Amino acid sequence: MKNNNRTLILIGFITLNSCSLFAQGLSSFRHDHLFPGNGNSMVTIATGIPYVATAVYAYGFSDRFSMGLLVASAPPAFAFGVRLRWLISQNDNGFRLYFRTPILYYPPHPTLFCGEPWMLAWPVVSAEWTLSSGTRLSLGGGVVGAACVHSLMGHSKEGEKFMGGIWNTVHVGIAFPVNNRMMFQAEASAVMSGVKIAGPDWIAKFPAIIVLGLSYSLF
Repeated sequence: MKNNNRTLILIGFITLNSCSLFAQGLSSFRHDHLFPGNGNSMVTIATGIPYVATAVYAYGFSDRFSMGLLVASAPPAFAFGVRLRWLISQNDNGFRLYFRTPILYYPPHPTLFCGEPWMLAWPVVSAEWTLSSGTRLSLGGGVVGAACVHSLMGHSKEGEKFMGGIWNTVHVGIAFPVNNRMMFQAEASAVMSGVKIAGPDWIAKFPAIIVLGLSYSLF
């Protein structure tokens, strides 16, 4: 019986120390799922709603600014474009404020948007808190703007109404390290018209944008 108790105590001691070391290891991970750093690059793959597949290659022009090239699929729609991120402020307590926006181009599709090419931009300002474990929590809001290219360029036919719209979003997110180069991230955004959930005028079927992804640093 005494041997069993000693074994349990030993297992408990090893487990507690392993968890402590693991937590310390997470807090020392260098990977940042938002900013690859000056001269570094990063790839991100994601799935969710309405985009079932997204891939991004991002390059850090400085520690505070990065630009990415992205492709996204929301069947039957397909889009490609750029994603910009700018670190507005950051302190030593794990808090930072940043701006981001994807700018997407949708080529003409016979069954979508009246067969016209479209553009979409989603500028967002987000606050993020980093915990001692390395987990990051975020909260923010933004605006989604989408419009037919012909409408944007002023080439619409006489009497034809503007094809597009503007919606606001609020989001919450979480990200945590998988290893020294990889982070898992999840974010859910509600799409709204003012203080109400967006209605049938929203360009997708479901008034939310959900992202589940993995980012990998190439440093």
